[in-house]
Amino acid sequence: MKHTHGEGVLVLALLACLSACANTVDDTIGPTISREVRSDPAPSSSGAERAALTRIARLVAEAMDNEPARQHLKRDLRAAPFREHKLALSSYLHSKDGGALLERIVALNGGVERDLFDMLTSIRPLELYMPVAKHRESWTGSADVLVVSQLDESEPIVAFDQTGRQIVLDRNGPPAQPTLSIVPAETRFDQPMDAKTSRNVRDQNGSAIGTLEPIVLKASKVIACDADCGGDDGSGSGSVGGGSAPPEIPPGLYLEFSRILDMKEPWFRGDPEIEVHIQGPSTVSAPTYGEDLSCSGEHAYDYRKVFDQNGGFWEGRVMLFSPDETVAFVNKFTQGFHVLFWEDDNEPCVLKLDTNTLVELLRSTATAAGTVALKVFPGATVPVLAAAFIGTFFANAGAWMLTNDDFLGAAVDQASAGYFYPGNTHVIMDGTRLNGRATIVYRQ
Repeated sequence: MKHTHGEGVLVLALLACLSACANTVDDTIGPTISREVRSDPAPSSSGAERAALTRIARLVAEAMDNEPARQHLKRDLRAAPFREHKLALSSYLHSKDGGALLERIVALNGGVERDLFDMLTSIRPLELYMPVAKHRESWTGSADVLVVSQLDESEPIVAFDQTGRQIVLDRNGPPAQPTLSIVPAETRFDQPMDAKTSRNVRDQNGSAIGTLEPIVLKASKVIACDADCGGDDGSGSGSVGGGSAPPEIPPGLYLEFSRILDMKEPWFRGDPEIEVHIQGPSTVSAPTYGEDLSCSGEHAYDYRKVFDQNGGFWEGRVMLFSPDETVAFVNKFTQGFHVLFWEDDNEPCVLKLDTNTLVELLRSTATAAGTVALKVFPGATVPVLAAAFIGTFFANAGAWMLTNDDFLGAAVDQASAGYFYPGNTHVIMDGTRLNGRATIVYRQ
């Protein structure tokens, strides 16, 4: 998915004008959306939680032998306002929309609804969806659907067919049969895509689930306007908007291209959630203690830092470090900071990792490439240089800081690392392993 951010205000203004005539997903609101904030599961051993998830997966698979349950589920998946049409499983089964699936599952589980919800309560929040785009865009509700589940990414996957028979699937590649996935929730269900600026595509004219995508405006279609956008620019030429000069790019450190080789997200977990973090010291008294200084990603808190990479390639312009952040940093520190790429499986823009794991990865990269950080000099002819800062990511890390977040690599000056990719400035190094390339520049 491609997003550009240099034209932010203009794109928003033009979207407002075009939304009325765009082919939007006015039929994609569908089932009631859960606004609940994700919470920790009720206390249970991991073994008990795993067994409960396996039981839920088997019940959903067996429920797929029921035509009404399948068709209602397909309809409600299609109506879920998220790119991959995900449903929060517990909320969905509690809703009126999930009644057909709930009725079938309860019947298969002995007929007591309370027992089913008690079982769901013993598991961390789950999401239900069809993660493989080819499946999602071709399945029209037929009975040949499988269900796969996994509690933690390090564990084997468990899958069932509609007879309840456990089957073996390859975790390295999806089967030909359409497959539903039940995994711990990664989605912010309180942040649905805007129906006015999104449309469902490749859905077999409404017969399949499809994929929800934003309406992307081509930069060549954007016209720069004066305050009133009302005609003559005052020059007597009759031109609109005062000419065709492109909008200025605000100063800052930007990511403009990203190619990631291994995103560490298996097929049954759907699209990756790529984030780019700036990590470095925050106080002069602890110049080697690294903190999370900035986050850019799909759910970044600063709108200038929002981007969404859903595949191996991304190209556009997204801010990583604002000019104010950059100046404040270089006025205090001389060793530079890390630009780290992550695949987020937990709370967006919040990283939790065992200290030694990250430090050793960065140290091995620095040993191999001679650098593992960036230094920015606003106003200089060459504003981005290599640096050697290696910071401790967290102090006093405990077991609670262990995470499913996957470290993808650190941005390293490509010449220092011995690589040359025309048009790129950095490579992404996961320890000593090349895991991609990027273009990171300071605009001024």
